[in-house]
Amino acid sequence: MKIGSIQHPKCLFFTPYYYSQRGNAITARRLVKGFKKLGMTIHVFAYEEEVWTSKWEDYLREADIYHILHFKRFSNWLTKKAAHLQMNKPYIITSGGTDINEDLKHEEVVRLVESVIDLSCAITVFSQDGYQKLINVYPELVDKVFVIPQSVWLPETDQSVSFQLDGSPAFLLPAGLREVKDIFYLFDELHSLRVDYPYLTFTVVGEPLDHTILRQVNELRKEHDWFRYIEGVPFEQMAAVYKQAEIVLNTSKSEGQSNALLEAMYCEKLVMARRNAGNESVITDFETGLLFDHPSEFRTKFKEIFHSNKKTELKQQAKAYIERNHSLKKEMKQFLKVYEHCLK
Repeated sequence: MKIGSIQHPKCLFFTPYYYSQRGNAITARRLVKGFKKLGMTIHVFAYEEEVWTSKWEDYLREADIYHILHFKRFSNWLTKKAAHLQMNKPYIITSGGTDINEDLKHEEVVRLVESVIDLSCAITVFSQDGYQKLINVYPELVDKVFVIPQSVWLPETDQSVSFQLDGSPAFLLPAGLREVKDIFYLFDELHSLRVDYPYLTFTVVGEPLDHTILRQVNELRKEHDWFRYIEGVPFEQMAAVYKQAEIVLNTSKSEGQSNALLEAMYCEKLVMARRNAGNESVITDFETGLLFDHPSEFRTKFKEIFHSNKKTELKQQAKAYIERNHSLKKEMKQFLKVYEHCLK
């Protein structure tokens, strides 16, 4: 493989997480798999999970290009733990979503990441909204920001899971316990729906990242047997989890572009998501899923769609949309152009 003038390019990939079940880790694993398919030599350093050693210094020197995931987390790590690093090769930054939607609201973050962003050769974002938000803060970047939608990558596996999403309707919310995910947003509406749907269940699957939210979750689990929380599900088992659900939810205050929604749509599940720019970038209301602005609208739309023939049509259209617009092959082609731009 040749990119620009470099035969068999070597890349050092910096990601905050690689070994956990967090969204950034899933994004990193997918991109690494795609780059390896292209024939690149790639080494992955998870800067929030690993310790920098002389081995990584060697990889840093040997690499032709660096690729960084999440500019706020990386800038923070570089400032506090690795200020000595000589980033003297071209590097690409890929937004993690939250770093644009939430972190850039804070002036101290804007200052923190400015030098890392300025010295990059390219920045990639998941959506047009992400592009606009970034250049609103840094208008000088307009010529080096590229929009590359995420693809769906679910490992091919026959792994099953040890639990059942029983009940009907069975609602699934795949999300780590973080404030931005707002996992209790629909709790009261789902509770009230049990008057008409006494077998309704609501299951949250994700990492316990915020201990305050975890305490609230555990309190609610004790009070309501229809509310479940399952932590630490390996990504290789998530396809089996999606297959058990009837409706997959997203209640995030903001999203870059939700891996979970893309995966659920690929698995031909009905998706219902809180309206925000990231969710709107993949869901067209009443075509590939349902969007709601507030909990009462969620309730209205659920009752409208759940027993209608339109539900099957939405699921089929969602699957077709994903296959058409969010394939790994298409994503890698777009990244290849960015790499060529940086290595010319």
